[in-house]
Amino acid sequence: MGLFNKTPEELAAKSAAAAVAKARQDAARFAASPAGQARTAKEEGAQLFQISIDLESTSARSSLGAATVQRRSNDHTQILNEVVAEGWKFEAISTTFIPTTTTTTERWYTNGTREATAGVVLATYVFSAAVR
Repeated sequence: MGLFNKTPEELAAKSAAAAVAKARQDAARFAASPAGQARTAKEEGAQLFQISIDLESTSARSSLGAATVQRRSNDHTQILNEVVAEGWKFEAISTTFIPTTTTTTERWYTNGTREATAGVVLATYVFSAAVR
C-alpha cells in the first residue's frame, strides 16, 4: 500500500485502540464523579457517604458607598439522584458560607463604610447505606 493508505487491519486496530482509550476516559470520569465515589464507597462496605458541592456562589462589589451582590445557584438534583441510584439513602444536608473576598468602601458623604463579601455556599450531603 502507499505511504498514506492504511490497510483495513491497521484501520481496525486504530479504531479499537481509540475505543479502548475512550472507555478508559469514561471510566475515570465516572470514578471521579459523586456517583462513582458513591459506588466505590458502597463496594468497600461503607455505611455512610458524604459529598460537598458548591450550592451557590456570590460575587460582590462595593463602590461609591453602594454594595452590589450577584448570585449564581447550582442545582444538585441530578447528582443526588445518581448517588441514590447507587444504593444510598439521603439523610441530611449542612451548608457553610466560605468567604473568598471582601471589598470595603469608605463613604465620603457620611460617616461609615460599605462592605461587600463574596464567597461560596458549600452544601455537604450525608447519605447512609440503603437497605435493599
